[in-house]
Amino acid sequence: MKTRRNSGTRLARVLKTGTALGAMIFAGSGLQAQVGGFFGPIQEIGFLQDAARTDQTEIALANIAEAKSQNTTVKEWARTQRINHQEDFAQLQPMAQAVGISLGTSPGWLNQREINRLQTASAADFDKEYSRVMLKEQVKCIKRFEKAASEIAQQDVKQYALNSLPALRSQLRQEEDTASSVGVEKSTISSILQHLPSEDQGLANR
Repeated sequence: MKTRRNSGTRLARVLKTGTALGAMIFAGSGLQAQVGGFFGPIQEIGFLQDAARTDQTEIALANIAEAKSQNTTVKEWARTQRINHQEDFAQLQPMAQAVGISLGTSPGWLNQREINRLQTASAADFDKEYSRVMLKEQVKCIKRFEKAASEIAQQDVKQYALNSLPALRSQLRQEEDTASSVGVEKSTISSILQHLPSEDQGLANR
């Protein structure tokens, strides 16, 4: 009799544990579905937020260059970049709305440090510093967009990344030419370009 009671108690504990575990799994599945449905796909959200921060960073950097540079080529290139990134930020809006987020208009604190440093650059060094920073930003941007184009599933975001890459590569070549024209050392340019994805390394050796 005692053995039967013990067996019954053990069985009740197993059933109780199984029920609790099942409830936890169900709740976790529900939360995952809520996160995916309510907040949108995580990878797409991260990419769109990064792209928006890049736009805001390069707009801020271009504004500084337009105000501080004494070089006509640099000032004109900065103006072009400002317009490009303003247009790009507008293009991001419908994709952000589709995944249920609002894009910020801040460069982010890490990028803000670079912006602040450029604001304090001396007049003699400004064009070199701006060109170097923009070259680095362009390399980071290409890497980010190539990753998005190969990994993101959502079609409109994936297509946006793919369509942007030819222009980004063209801009990189112009960034390189601008950096050379204002006296950025070739070794510095090569050091920055070596961080390009392997399929774009030809851009560094043209």
